Amino acid sequence: MPREKTLWIKEEYLEWILDGRKTIEVRVGYSNIARLQAGDRLLLNGQYAFTIVRIGRYANFEELLANEDPLSIAPELSPDQTLHALRQIYTADKEALGVLAIQIMLA
Repeated sequence: MPREKTLWIKEEYLEWILDGRKTIEVRVGYSNIARLQAGDRLLLNGQYAFTIVRIGRYANFEELLANEDPLSIAPELSPDQTLHALRQIYTADKEALGVLAIQIMLA
């Protein structure tokens, strides 16, 4: 049975999602995130309903960016800028938990 999870997204990134340009949300492997599955519903910032289409699982941000379209993650940043932005959000010990690329679509 699909679950629902609220995720809080920084305003700039949320705008890209709502514009349809950002279709992959990146998170690290916290246990509550690692349990998510395709078909689960996400409520972004408590008000925007999206469905998880697919989840890619990677060892680190470099592997993520080698296997996912960086423009689907951060449409206005270069791959290097995206890597830097991810590392500004998540410290190395958080990245070591594993990285999830959560592909979403409007519910």
